[in-house]
Amino acid sequence: MSAFDWMDEALCAQTDPDLFHPDSTGSYDTARKLCATCPVRTQCEAHAARVEGDVSRERRHGLWAGHTPYARARQAAAEPQEGLEGDDRDSLIRRLAERGGMTPEQIGTAAGCTARTVQRVLARKAAA
Repeated sequence: MSAFDWMDEALCAQTDPDLFHPDSTGSYDTARKLCATCPVRTQCEAHAARVEGDVSRERRHGLWAGHTPYARARQAAAEPQEGLEGDDRDSLIRRLAERGGMTPEQIGTAAGCTARTVQRVLARKAAA
């Protein structure tokens, strides 16, 4: 069982992803309605907080758990964040890499490290 199994039940996984990433003239209205009824909204919100950490608003994208990038950045700034270190960071890097769909740069941003650190962690795992 994967820590990401909940994503299979997410309503966003069953619809057009562009709804959650509108262009500059678009709106999140339809996506918000889906999020409001989504059975895994709580897990989605926790996942977004874990992956995004305390990155700036400009580095946040899309609607997660019904929250815009701006709202998530405000919430993150209001809550004390503990930085990931050592095994916790490495574990997050490995999980995100196994899930796929992210570049080392994106994984590094999510884990609060550089792409080079991501490459080192994944190389250590491969060598083990």
